[in-house]
Amino acid sequence: MQAVLYFEEMRLPAELLSCLLVFLLPFAPRKPHFKRKAAVGYAIVVLFSLLYFPIFLNKETPRFRVFTVFWYVLIMLLAMVYARAVFVISRCDALYFTISALLSQNIVYCFYHSFIARVLWPQLRMHLPFYILGAALVTGLLCVLLHRLFAGSLREAQGVLLEDTLLTFSNLFVFCVLVMTVLFFYQGAFTYRVSVYDTMAWLSGVIVCAFILVIQYSVVRGVVQIREKSVLENMLRSSEKYYEMSKEHIAIINRKCHDLKHQLKALEKAKEEDRADYIHEAERSINFYQSLVYSDNEALNTILAEKGLFCQEKKITFRCSVDDVDLSFIRLPDLYAILGNAIDNAIEYVEKQSDPDMRAISMRIERRGLFIGIQVINPYKDAPLPSGELPRSSKEDTANHGFGMKSIRYLAEKYGGMMEYSAEGGLFTMQIMIPVK
Repeated sequence: MQAVLYFEEMRLPAELLSCLLVFLLPFAPRKPHFKRKAAVGYAIVVLFSLLYFPIFLNKETPRFRVFTVFWYVLIMLLAMVYARAVFVISRCDALYFTISALLSQNIVYCFYHSFIARVLWPQLRMHLPFYILGAALVTGLLCVLLHRLFAGSLREAQGVLLEDTLLTFSNLFVFCVLVMTVLFFYQGAFTYRVSVYDTMAWLSGVIVCAFILVIQYSVVRGVVQIREKSVLENMLRSSEKYYEMSKEHIAIINRKCHDLKHQLKALEKAKEEDRADYIHEAERSINFYQSLVYSDNEALNTILAEKGLFCQEKKITFRCSVDDVDLSFIRLPDLYAILGNAIDNAIEYVEKQSDPDMRAISMRIERRGLFIGIQVINPYKDAPLPSGELPRSSKEDTANHGFGMKSIRYLAEKYGGMMEYSAEGGLFTMQIMIPVK
């Protein structure tokens, strides 16, 4: 019987982490050495649960029983730490899916451990191998069902669901307390017979947990749909801007080609002593195009050449340095959005400056150990930014203020990276760090 008690204490974190992995595997990017970290962390959390016995065994007085609640809260927090140790995930998202895993685990508890093993077939607990096998089977079947229901929407969320703020985390924590209160009620209905409906408490417990999971699934779907709608609206708003920019770029190229054509005609008729000047002017035009080649990456050159042409037309100095970096793991639309938004934000600011020294942008793309670093710097003379505040946009569309910066941060986090910015020392600096895949 002692072995059964040990198993029943260990199966809580084992089932909890199994359900948690079902939610996080399709949702969040994995950290380096994922398999080793996941296995070792899983074992540590499960074995940690055995400390329950020296702390609580034979101390189940009504007053002391209250403290067991905090023990299960601790197990839940360990599951959240486990999630952040093996996945690239925010605190709020980790707590959100830990709650989902707790609800899922409680479905297994109500259906298998409470109903089948205590009411329907009490002798099952006396046969430990079959008891363990049954628990593994029910948990596995539930995990398969959860994967089929949630995986598609979780993949679409692309590793970011909730805004990682103190307010969001506090609201989630309150929600977690409410969930755990409900779960402990149904556990008490079986263990201590406090409910007159205890014979059906397992079923209502399953229904309540399933109902809350459906609500959580609706939140995931709602966030994905809102995000897709925002991206689509932003693309539609941006289409006219990029159309105008493309027309300007074509006009620049047409003027350069027109100038080259006239220079070649003039060169045919020029006197010998004047030919050197025409040749020098033609070389300047050719060098202009050569300066738009930044690396061996054709897609990267295309993006940077477009921005370089625009800056050249607006008399903005654009300096760019690109190391030999492999960006092939970043989808081309995402790469364009990251670099395009970063440079566009700088252009928007320096374009308003009359001082030629303020009309300058520098970009650096380099390999930094296991990361690719993208740095964009432009002069900045406004007041320092309060912590966490985005630069104010000069655009009239204030409803979409800061969308470019938020898009960069979202895409950086999508690839397991981060985006930071600072405005000090007369410079605005944006740093984007993305781990190499």
